[in-house]
Amino acid sequence: MRTPLMASLLFLMMSAPARATVPAGFVETNYSSNQLSAATGMAWAPDGSGRLFITLKNGVVRTVALKDGVLETQPGTSTLVTRTFATEPSVYTNSECGLIGIAFDPNYVVNRYVYFFVTVSATEQRIVRYTDSNGTGIARTEVVTKLPTNGQNHDGGGLGFGPDGKLYWSIGDLGNGTGVDADLTSMAAKVSRANLDGTPANDNPFNDGVGPNNEYIWARGLRNPFTFTFQPTSGQLWVNGVGTGYEQVFVVNRRSHAGYDDYENNQPVTNDYIPPVIKYRTNGVDARNLTAAGAVRSGGVTTFTTTGAHGFRKGERLTLEGVTDASFNGTFYVASANNAPGTTTFTVAQPGLPDATSGGGSATTQGLGGSITGGTFYDATLFPPEYRGNYFFGDYNSGQVTRATLAEDDSVATVDEWGTGFSSSVDMAVGPDGALYAIGHTASVVRRVTPAASVQKLVVSGLNLRLMEGGRAAFTVRLAQAPAAPVTVAVARAAGGSEDLRLLGGDTLTFSPQNWSAPQVVMLEAAEDVDAVADTATFDVSSDGLRTESVVATTIDNNSPRLVLSTTRVSVPEGGTATFTVALSLRPSSTVTVTVAPTQGDADLTVASGGTLTFTSSNWSTPQTVTLQAAQDADNVSGVATITLAMPGLDARTLEAVEADDEPLAPSISSTPVTTAVVGAAYRYDVEAEGRPVPTYSLEGTVPQGMSIDAATGLITWTPSAAGTVDVRVRASNGVSPAADQAFSITTKADEAPRAVLTRPTQGEHVSGATAEFFGDCVDDVGCTHAGFYVDGTLEYTDVRSDNHFHFGGEHNRWDTTGLTPGPHTVRFVVVDTQGLPAEATVTVCVGDGSCEPAAGTDAGTGGTDAGTSPPPTEDESGCGCGAAPVAPLAWLALVALATRRKRPRAE
Repeated sequence: MRTPLMASLLFLMMSAPARATVPAGFVETNYSSNQLSAATGMAWAPDGSGRLFITLKNGVVRTVALKDGVLETQPGTSTLVTRTFATEPSVYTNSECGLIGIAFDPNYVVNRYVYFFVTVSATEQRIVRYTDSNGTGIARTEVVTKLPTNGQNHDGGGLGFGPDGKLYWSIGDLGNGTGVDADLTSMAAKVSRANLDGTPANDNPFNDGVGPNNEYIWARGLRNPFTFTFQPTSGQLWVNGVGTGYEQVFVVNRRSHAGYDDYENNQPVTNDYIPPVIKYRTNGVDARNLTAAGAVRSGGVTTFTTTGAHGFRKGERLTLEGVTDASFNGTFYVASANNAPGTTTFTVAQPGLPDATSGGGSATTQGLGGSITGGTFYDATLFPPEYRGNYFFGDYNSGQVTRATLAEDDSVATVDEWGTGFSSSVDMAVGPDGALYAIGHTASVVRRVTPAASVQKLVVSGLNLRLMEGGRAAFTVRLAQAPAAPVTVAVARAAGGSEDLRLLGGDTLTFSPQNWSAPQVVMLEAAEDVDAVADTATFDVSSDGLRTESVVATTIDNNSPRLVLSTTRVSVPEGGTATFTVALSLRPSSTVTVTVAPTQGDADLTVASGGTLTFTSSNWSTPQTVTLQAAQDADNVSGVATITLAMPGLDARTLEAVEADDEPLAPSISSTPVTTAVVGAAYRYDVEAEGRPVPTYSLEGTVPQGMSIDAATGLITWTPSAAGTVDVRVRASNGVSPAADQAFSITTKADEAPRAVLTRPTQGEHVSGATAEFFGDCVDDVGCTHAGFYVDGTLEYTDVRSDNHFHFGGEHNRWDTTGLTPGPHTVRFVVVDTQGLPAEATVTVCVGDGSCEPAAGTDAGTGGTDAGTSPPPTEDESGCGCGAAPVAPLAWLALVALATRRKRPRAE
């Protein structure tokens, strides 16, 4: 009986950790620390802060952090800098017991909740929650208590939040068969599920009210479900089960029965039983003999027949050898296998080989280890594209990492050894930098695996996000390589997504040759709504010359009572107090307790009263008061703190508290100057400075002709009349010495022609109906004012807007093609910048079922982009004999009123 947390590989603890072996094209970096001994799990904080939480068996939670894109180490060494987040007050550590699970709340970005699974005695385990306050765990709360243990092994420890926003955990059979098979009275040998306040979810499948069943149970028949994870794309629960004869990975649903202790890898296909989607023989291999005529190949697919039940699973890698016809021999993946017990046939793909029949020989599985541990899905873009969505898991006994690829239907396509030497592996995770991280129980080392070399690309981590309705979530972006010059990255919601999901920050990111490797945060927010339908939106991450990546965000719908705050920002006088009020939006079904506490920022800002508020069905709408106070201090800095208000299992909100410092403060300029301008275009730079009292602004030295600054706001305005370079010096002063000066140069250039980028339609695209797409962008140094949409040389629509993104009809799907004859038509997209310079892009489209051959004399198109500066098209240019007469660029403005028939565009 293997016990992952009890096994003692003594030589590992007596020597430095050996380097693992990873596939060609990848490299591993080791980071060690003697403070990480007996690690049991790991998880990255989902707020983009770059902090990795590591749980230790003895009850200590430590964090390590990314600094400038790499894990922070002591100077000149590979020794990690670690910090203590929390220490559990009472931990029972015999055998596999201890602090053995970690999960972040689905609304962690707002409420800062971190959950842990811990054995507290020889007879009890608990799920506890801490509030993350500036990297320190405070406000410890016991969420679920009286979880079973026998104080030995098979305690489980899997912990996580599902796509429904519920809390899930797993416990094994306690090493003595507790809770197995049909037993629904114990949470042992089960996956269980609760609301976020720790109460059983009403829709749990075995909830029988006053009956004998335990209301928490979600799924059963699991021997030792040490870890589990939710698949990012589908939300399915993948459970890694340590077995006696087989290590098994299950996709667990409501009522699922994994069969233990009656079945291992031979589960029935009825009565809620589930077979494993991945399995391997514990500390060995399976070898099955083939019948004398047990190899039949037809159409590139071979059906093999074994002399007895084989138990192979789809995607499992087999070595076929000894078949009389040697063309059947080799290494193959199972393409299909009947899950019914006793089945003797399976298929593999052998394309390109002639049909044949043979037999004899054997099929042998891989040896992957003997104690499956933590797994993770690769949900980032640093690895090559074929790795996205792959499932990686470790094995404690073999120190091996296995990679499983999935087919389009999420079934397992291939299972292969991927890395070796990951000593005493217990958990794995994908970091905000896109790297794969692993940790061992006895090795005291964090392993980071990355591609050895990579082309320049956008590294996005967190491609599939789930947000609590009314909450927030984050993903991160960085570059794969150092750029030669600064790179700007744009993030925008793609067309068609729910407007309830929106960008809260990080819509424009800049990466320099110095900061390219440090992940930057993009924050999303989900609005509250009254329906019970999950909202979905895609957010595109793009940069010129690089492949666009997409992040899919989905809400966790929640129509429970919400917190109603009188304000979201409170100014607190230094040495004084300030108040705000709290109420609920709806009548609660039971008494609700709201906790109020500072979670980030200046420790001088605290909650003086109202740290705990109680709302009932009677007083829910009556505002209750919270008093904040700011301690008197010697500095002259106005501190800022985040105050978090949370109702466990329901809602959470944050409020910004700002200390109004009263000491004089010399001014300092924090804004970055705008250093480029265009002749004839308005230049603006809003100088921002802080100081006490509020500073005023002035231009010093030789002031460029026509330039001025608003003394109160610091806004510099100027319209340059000629190309060249001018020097500027601005001063912020408030009577407190020294004043703040900022000197910079502005380079002015002549206006450049714009560039038209036609996104839809594309060259040769078939279009039809009243809701066809016709839109594009203007790329220009000062911006564009409008765009004209031509069909066969006739101006059909003009879109006027200032964001450089233009649509036929003012928004998506407004081009009515029903009046066009079937066949080819020429469409032109013409943009005009603020100086009247135009550019255009032209393509030929096919309407309806007509021929796609261009008409005689028709331009075949420019592929959607044309950097030219020619005026709008004439009749002769269009080739269709129906064009408008030439129009001078500056005369376009006169056409706007006549041609514009648009509504206010929707946000994109």
